[in-house]
Amino acid sequence: MEINEKVERVNAQYRQRNGLNRGLSNPSLSSFLKKEPINQWLKDSLVDGAWAELGCGEKSLFEEELLPGIENKSDLWGFDLSDVAIDRANSWGRCHYHQADLTKGIPYGPYQILLDGHFLHSLCSLPEVFTVLGHILQSLRPGGRFIGEVMTLHKNISFDSDLYFDFDKRVLFQGSIPIRTILEAREWEDLFKNCGFEIEFFVCQASIKMIPGNKRSEPMTGDPECLRFTLKRPNTKNKGISE
Repeated sequence: MEINEKVERVNAQYRQRNGLNRGLSNPSLSSFLKKEPINQWLKDSLVDGAWAELGCGEKSLFEEELLPGIENKSDLWGFDLSDVAIDRANSWGRCHYHQADLTKGIPYGPYQILLDGHFLHSLCSLPEVFTVLGHILQSLRPGGRFIGEVMTLHKNISFDSDLYFDFDKRVLFQGSIPIRTILEAREWEDLFKNCGFEIEFFVCQASIKMIPGNKRSEPMTGDPECLRFTLKRPNTKNKGISE
């Protein structure tokens, strides 16, 4: 799929919402960042370098009072594929917002903190996820962290009738359009390690369900579970890592 097609598809979703949820943060991801040890790691990194949210939508979580002092941090960035989302996000003012196709690389940097705004599982193939994780690793400073949540498969997984999941490719389709890559927890773990990350935090929250489509606002038992993670770029050189 060409980048212009991807942009227009995502833009259409934001236009349909018409800014309805623009001021609302993702409650699951917000609560994760406020829990220990994640919040302490953020506090420790407050003055160590730039932070960026990947897939920030119409408002980055960095606009919230996640921790004392964040309101004075000037090197906060938000990236999204949708120019509609970025235009709306620019009204908040704390972050530097830019439209970007993150499959091509992470702009600017290096970063001390990269936050996955539910972006990683929105990639459309396993090779694309692997490539983007490589970009993320390279854009982190040594010792920098990648923090986020992804959808994960479980034994009772089920999908709405308008969705089709290819279990071999691990890709979720809406009609003929791939919209998500969803893996088992152990597959995410192997992928993170193979890309060169150190895993600091890795917990599957079976009680938190993530809605994979856009036709519902309430989660169901068969929806993918939430996998919370913190990954670290090693301080020393590792295979596949260059300074």
